[in-house]
Amino acid sequence: MNPAARGPLALRSLARFAPCLLVFVFALFVRVPGLDSRPIHTDEAVNAFILEETLSYGMHRYRTHDHHGPTLYYAAAGLLAPAGLRRTADFEAWHLRLLPALCGAGLAAAAFLFRPWLGSAATLAAALALAFAAPFVYYSGTFIHETLLLLLFAGWLAAFWRWRESDQPRYAALAGALAGLLLATKETAALLIALFVLTGLVGLRFAPPRSANAARPRRFLGLALQATVALAVVALLFSGFGREPAHALDLFRAIGAQTGRGLGAEHSHPWFTYLRWAFAPSSVSLPWAAWLLGFGAVLGVWRHRREAFARWLGSGGALVFIAFSSLPYKTPWLMLAWLLPLTLLAGLGAATVWLSLRHRPALRATAALVVLTLLATETTALCLRQPVNPGNPLAYSPTSP
Repeated sequence: MNPAARGPLALRSLARFAPCLLVFVFALFVRVPGLDSRPIHTDEAVNAFILEETLSYGMHRYRTHDHHGPTLYYAAAGLLAPAGLRRTADFEAWHLRLLPALCGAGLAAAAFLFRPWLGSAATLAAALALAFAAPFVYYSGTFIHETLLLLLFAGWLAAFWRWRESDQPRYAALAGALAGLLLATKETAALLIALFVLTGLVGLRFAPPRSANAARPRRFLGLALQATVALAVVALLFSGFGREPAHALDLFRAIGAQTGRGLGAEHSHPWFTYLRWAFAPSSVSLPWAAWLLGFGAVLGVWRHRREAFARWLGSGGALVFIAFSSLPYKTPWLMLAWLLPLTLLAGLGAATVWLSLRHRPALRATAALVVLTLLATETTALCLRQPVNPGNPLAYSPTSP
C-alpha cells in the first residue's frame, strides 16, 4: 500500500471504532460507581465460594442441581488471581463485581456487531440503551452469570446470522464456539440457542424451491460444524481443560435436575410476573426503560417488518419471552434474555423517530434529551439510591417468597 494512503485509512478505521470504544467507556463509567452500593447477594456469596474452590483446585467442579457452568469462575479467576486475590477473605464486593461490570459495558459495545443489519443510527441508539437502561446496569453490579451470558449471547446472535447469510464455515465455527461458551455459562442458554436457531432457519421453508434445495446440504454441514465445535468447547471447559475427562459431559447429565428445577416449586411465580417486574410502576420508580424499549421495539418491528433480521429478532425474542413466562421458575435477571433482542429492535424504532425529525433539529435534540433523562432517572433510583428497597422490582433475594 502507498504509505501516503495509510494515514487516511488508519483515521477511517479509528473513526469507525471510536463510537464503540466511547460507548464501552461510558457504560463502564455508569456501572463502576454502584459496585459497592449494595450488600452481597446470597447468589454472589455462593459464587464467591465456588470461585475460591476453582482457584484452589485449579479447575471448576460442576454441581448439577442448582449451580451453573464454569465460564464465570474461569473468567473471574483470570481477572483476580494475578492481583493475588484467591480466597473469599480477600474479596471485596467490587472485586467480584468488576467482571460483570466489564461484561455489561462490553454488551453495550457489542451492539456495534449488529450495525450491518441495524444501520448506524439504530446501532448507536441500542448501544446507549444497553449502556444506560436500569435492568442492564443493575445486574452488571451483581456477581452472577447473567451479564457474561448476555455478552456471549450477543456475539452468538451476530455470528449465527452472519453464517445464515453467508454459509461460510468460519462463521459456523465461530457461532459454534460461542454456543459452547454459552452452554458452559448457564443452562438456560440451551433454550435461547434452540429458539433462535429455529426461527433463524424457518425462513428457508419460504425460500424459492431451487435455492432452498441448493442451500440444504450447506446448511446441514454448517449446523453440524456448529454442534461439533460447541460440544468440543463444552467438553473442554467441563473437564477442566482435559484434566478430568470423566466430567466432560456433566452438563448433559444435569438435564433432568435442571429441568426439574425449572418446572418445580422453587421461585415459582405466575406467568405474568415478568410483565409486572418489567412494565408495572413501583414505589421506587416508573419503569421508563421498559416502556421506552417496548414502544421502540414495536415501532422498529413494524417499520422493518419486511427485513429478515428484524423478523428474526422479533420472533426469537417473543418465543424466549413466552417460554420463560411459561416456566414456573422466575427471577428478575432472567428477563435480560428477552430484553436484549427487545433493545436491539428498539434501536430500529429510535432510528425511525430520529430520521423522521431530521428537518427539525431542535425537536430531535429535545426528544433525545428527554429519553436520556428518563432513563437516567430510573437507573439512578433503582441502581444507586434504592438498590435493595423491597419495592425495587430488580432487587430479588432467593430466600424471599
